[in-house]
Amino acid sequence: MHILVPDDPMFMTRFLEMEEPLFHSLYYLHLAKFPEDQAEKIRRAYDSWGDIQRAMPAHLTWHTHKTFEIAEYSRRKSKGYSLFGPEGEQLISMYAVEVSVESLSNLTECLRLFELAELELRTPLAEALTEIREPDQDRELVDNYCRVLKALQLPAPRALVAELLGAAPEVSLNGALYAEYVDYRDRFCHALSTGDWWMYTMHRSLYL
Repeated sequence: MHILVPDDPMFMTRFLEMEEPLFHSLYYLHLAKFPEDQAEKIRRAYDSWGDIQRAMPAHLTWHTHKTFEIAEYSRRKSKGYSLFGPEGEQLISMYAVEVSVESLSNLTECLRLFELAELELRTPLAEALTEIREPDQDRELVDNYCRVLKALQLPAPRALVAELLGAAPEVSLNGALYAEYVDYRDRFCHALSTGDWWMYTMHRSLYL
């Protein structure tokens, strides 16, 4: 199946936070403390996150935790495209990314595991989540995970996906495709900011 991923720094920041500090810390620092069924769900989810990350265009991940020089080189070498609306206005590009249903299912199972752990006290997973939570973060790691997963699970309009698959250096959307783009854009921003109108408004303003 294909999902649509915008060239959106707010989304990529949240997506990358699923790996660091959350999955990375759980996998390398805490996994041996968990019951095997929990450990296996975290392993599968981490692998699935990696599969999705590798499927994304390289320039969408230019701000991963690499040196600045490597990151900039990757961005310069990227093969992005320019997207325009019916009136010739430039839009934030979206990319059709192929992901498996299994990958999204693995991430969903792991989210349920995290949400249950947050309701518990003194279990190894609950203690691990508390330990790796960063006090200066303006949002919780599990909440961030939930928002990103909602965005990844949004049904992508088939006609828009077909138009953007293998997009040429420039793509112009007609009125019908632009309407699909606007609807998807709004649902994408809403998924990442549910319950916070100010955050939604600020995020959506990146597209205007």
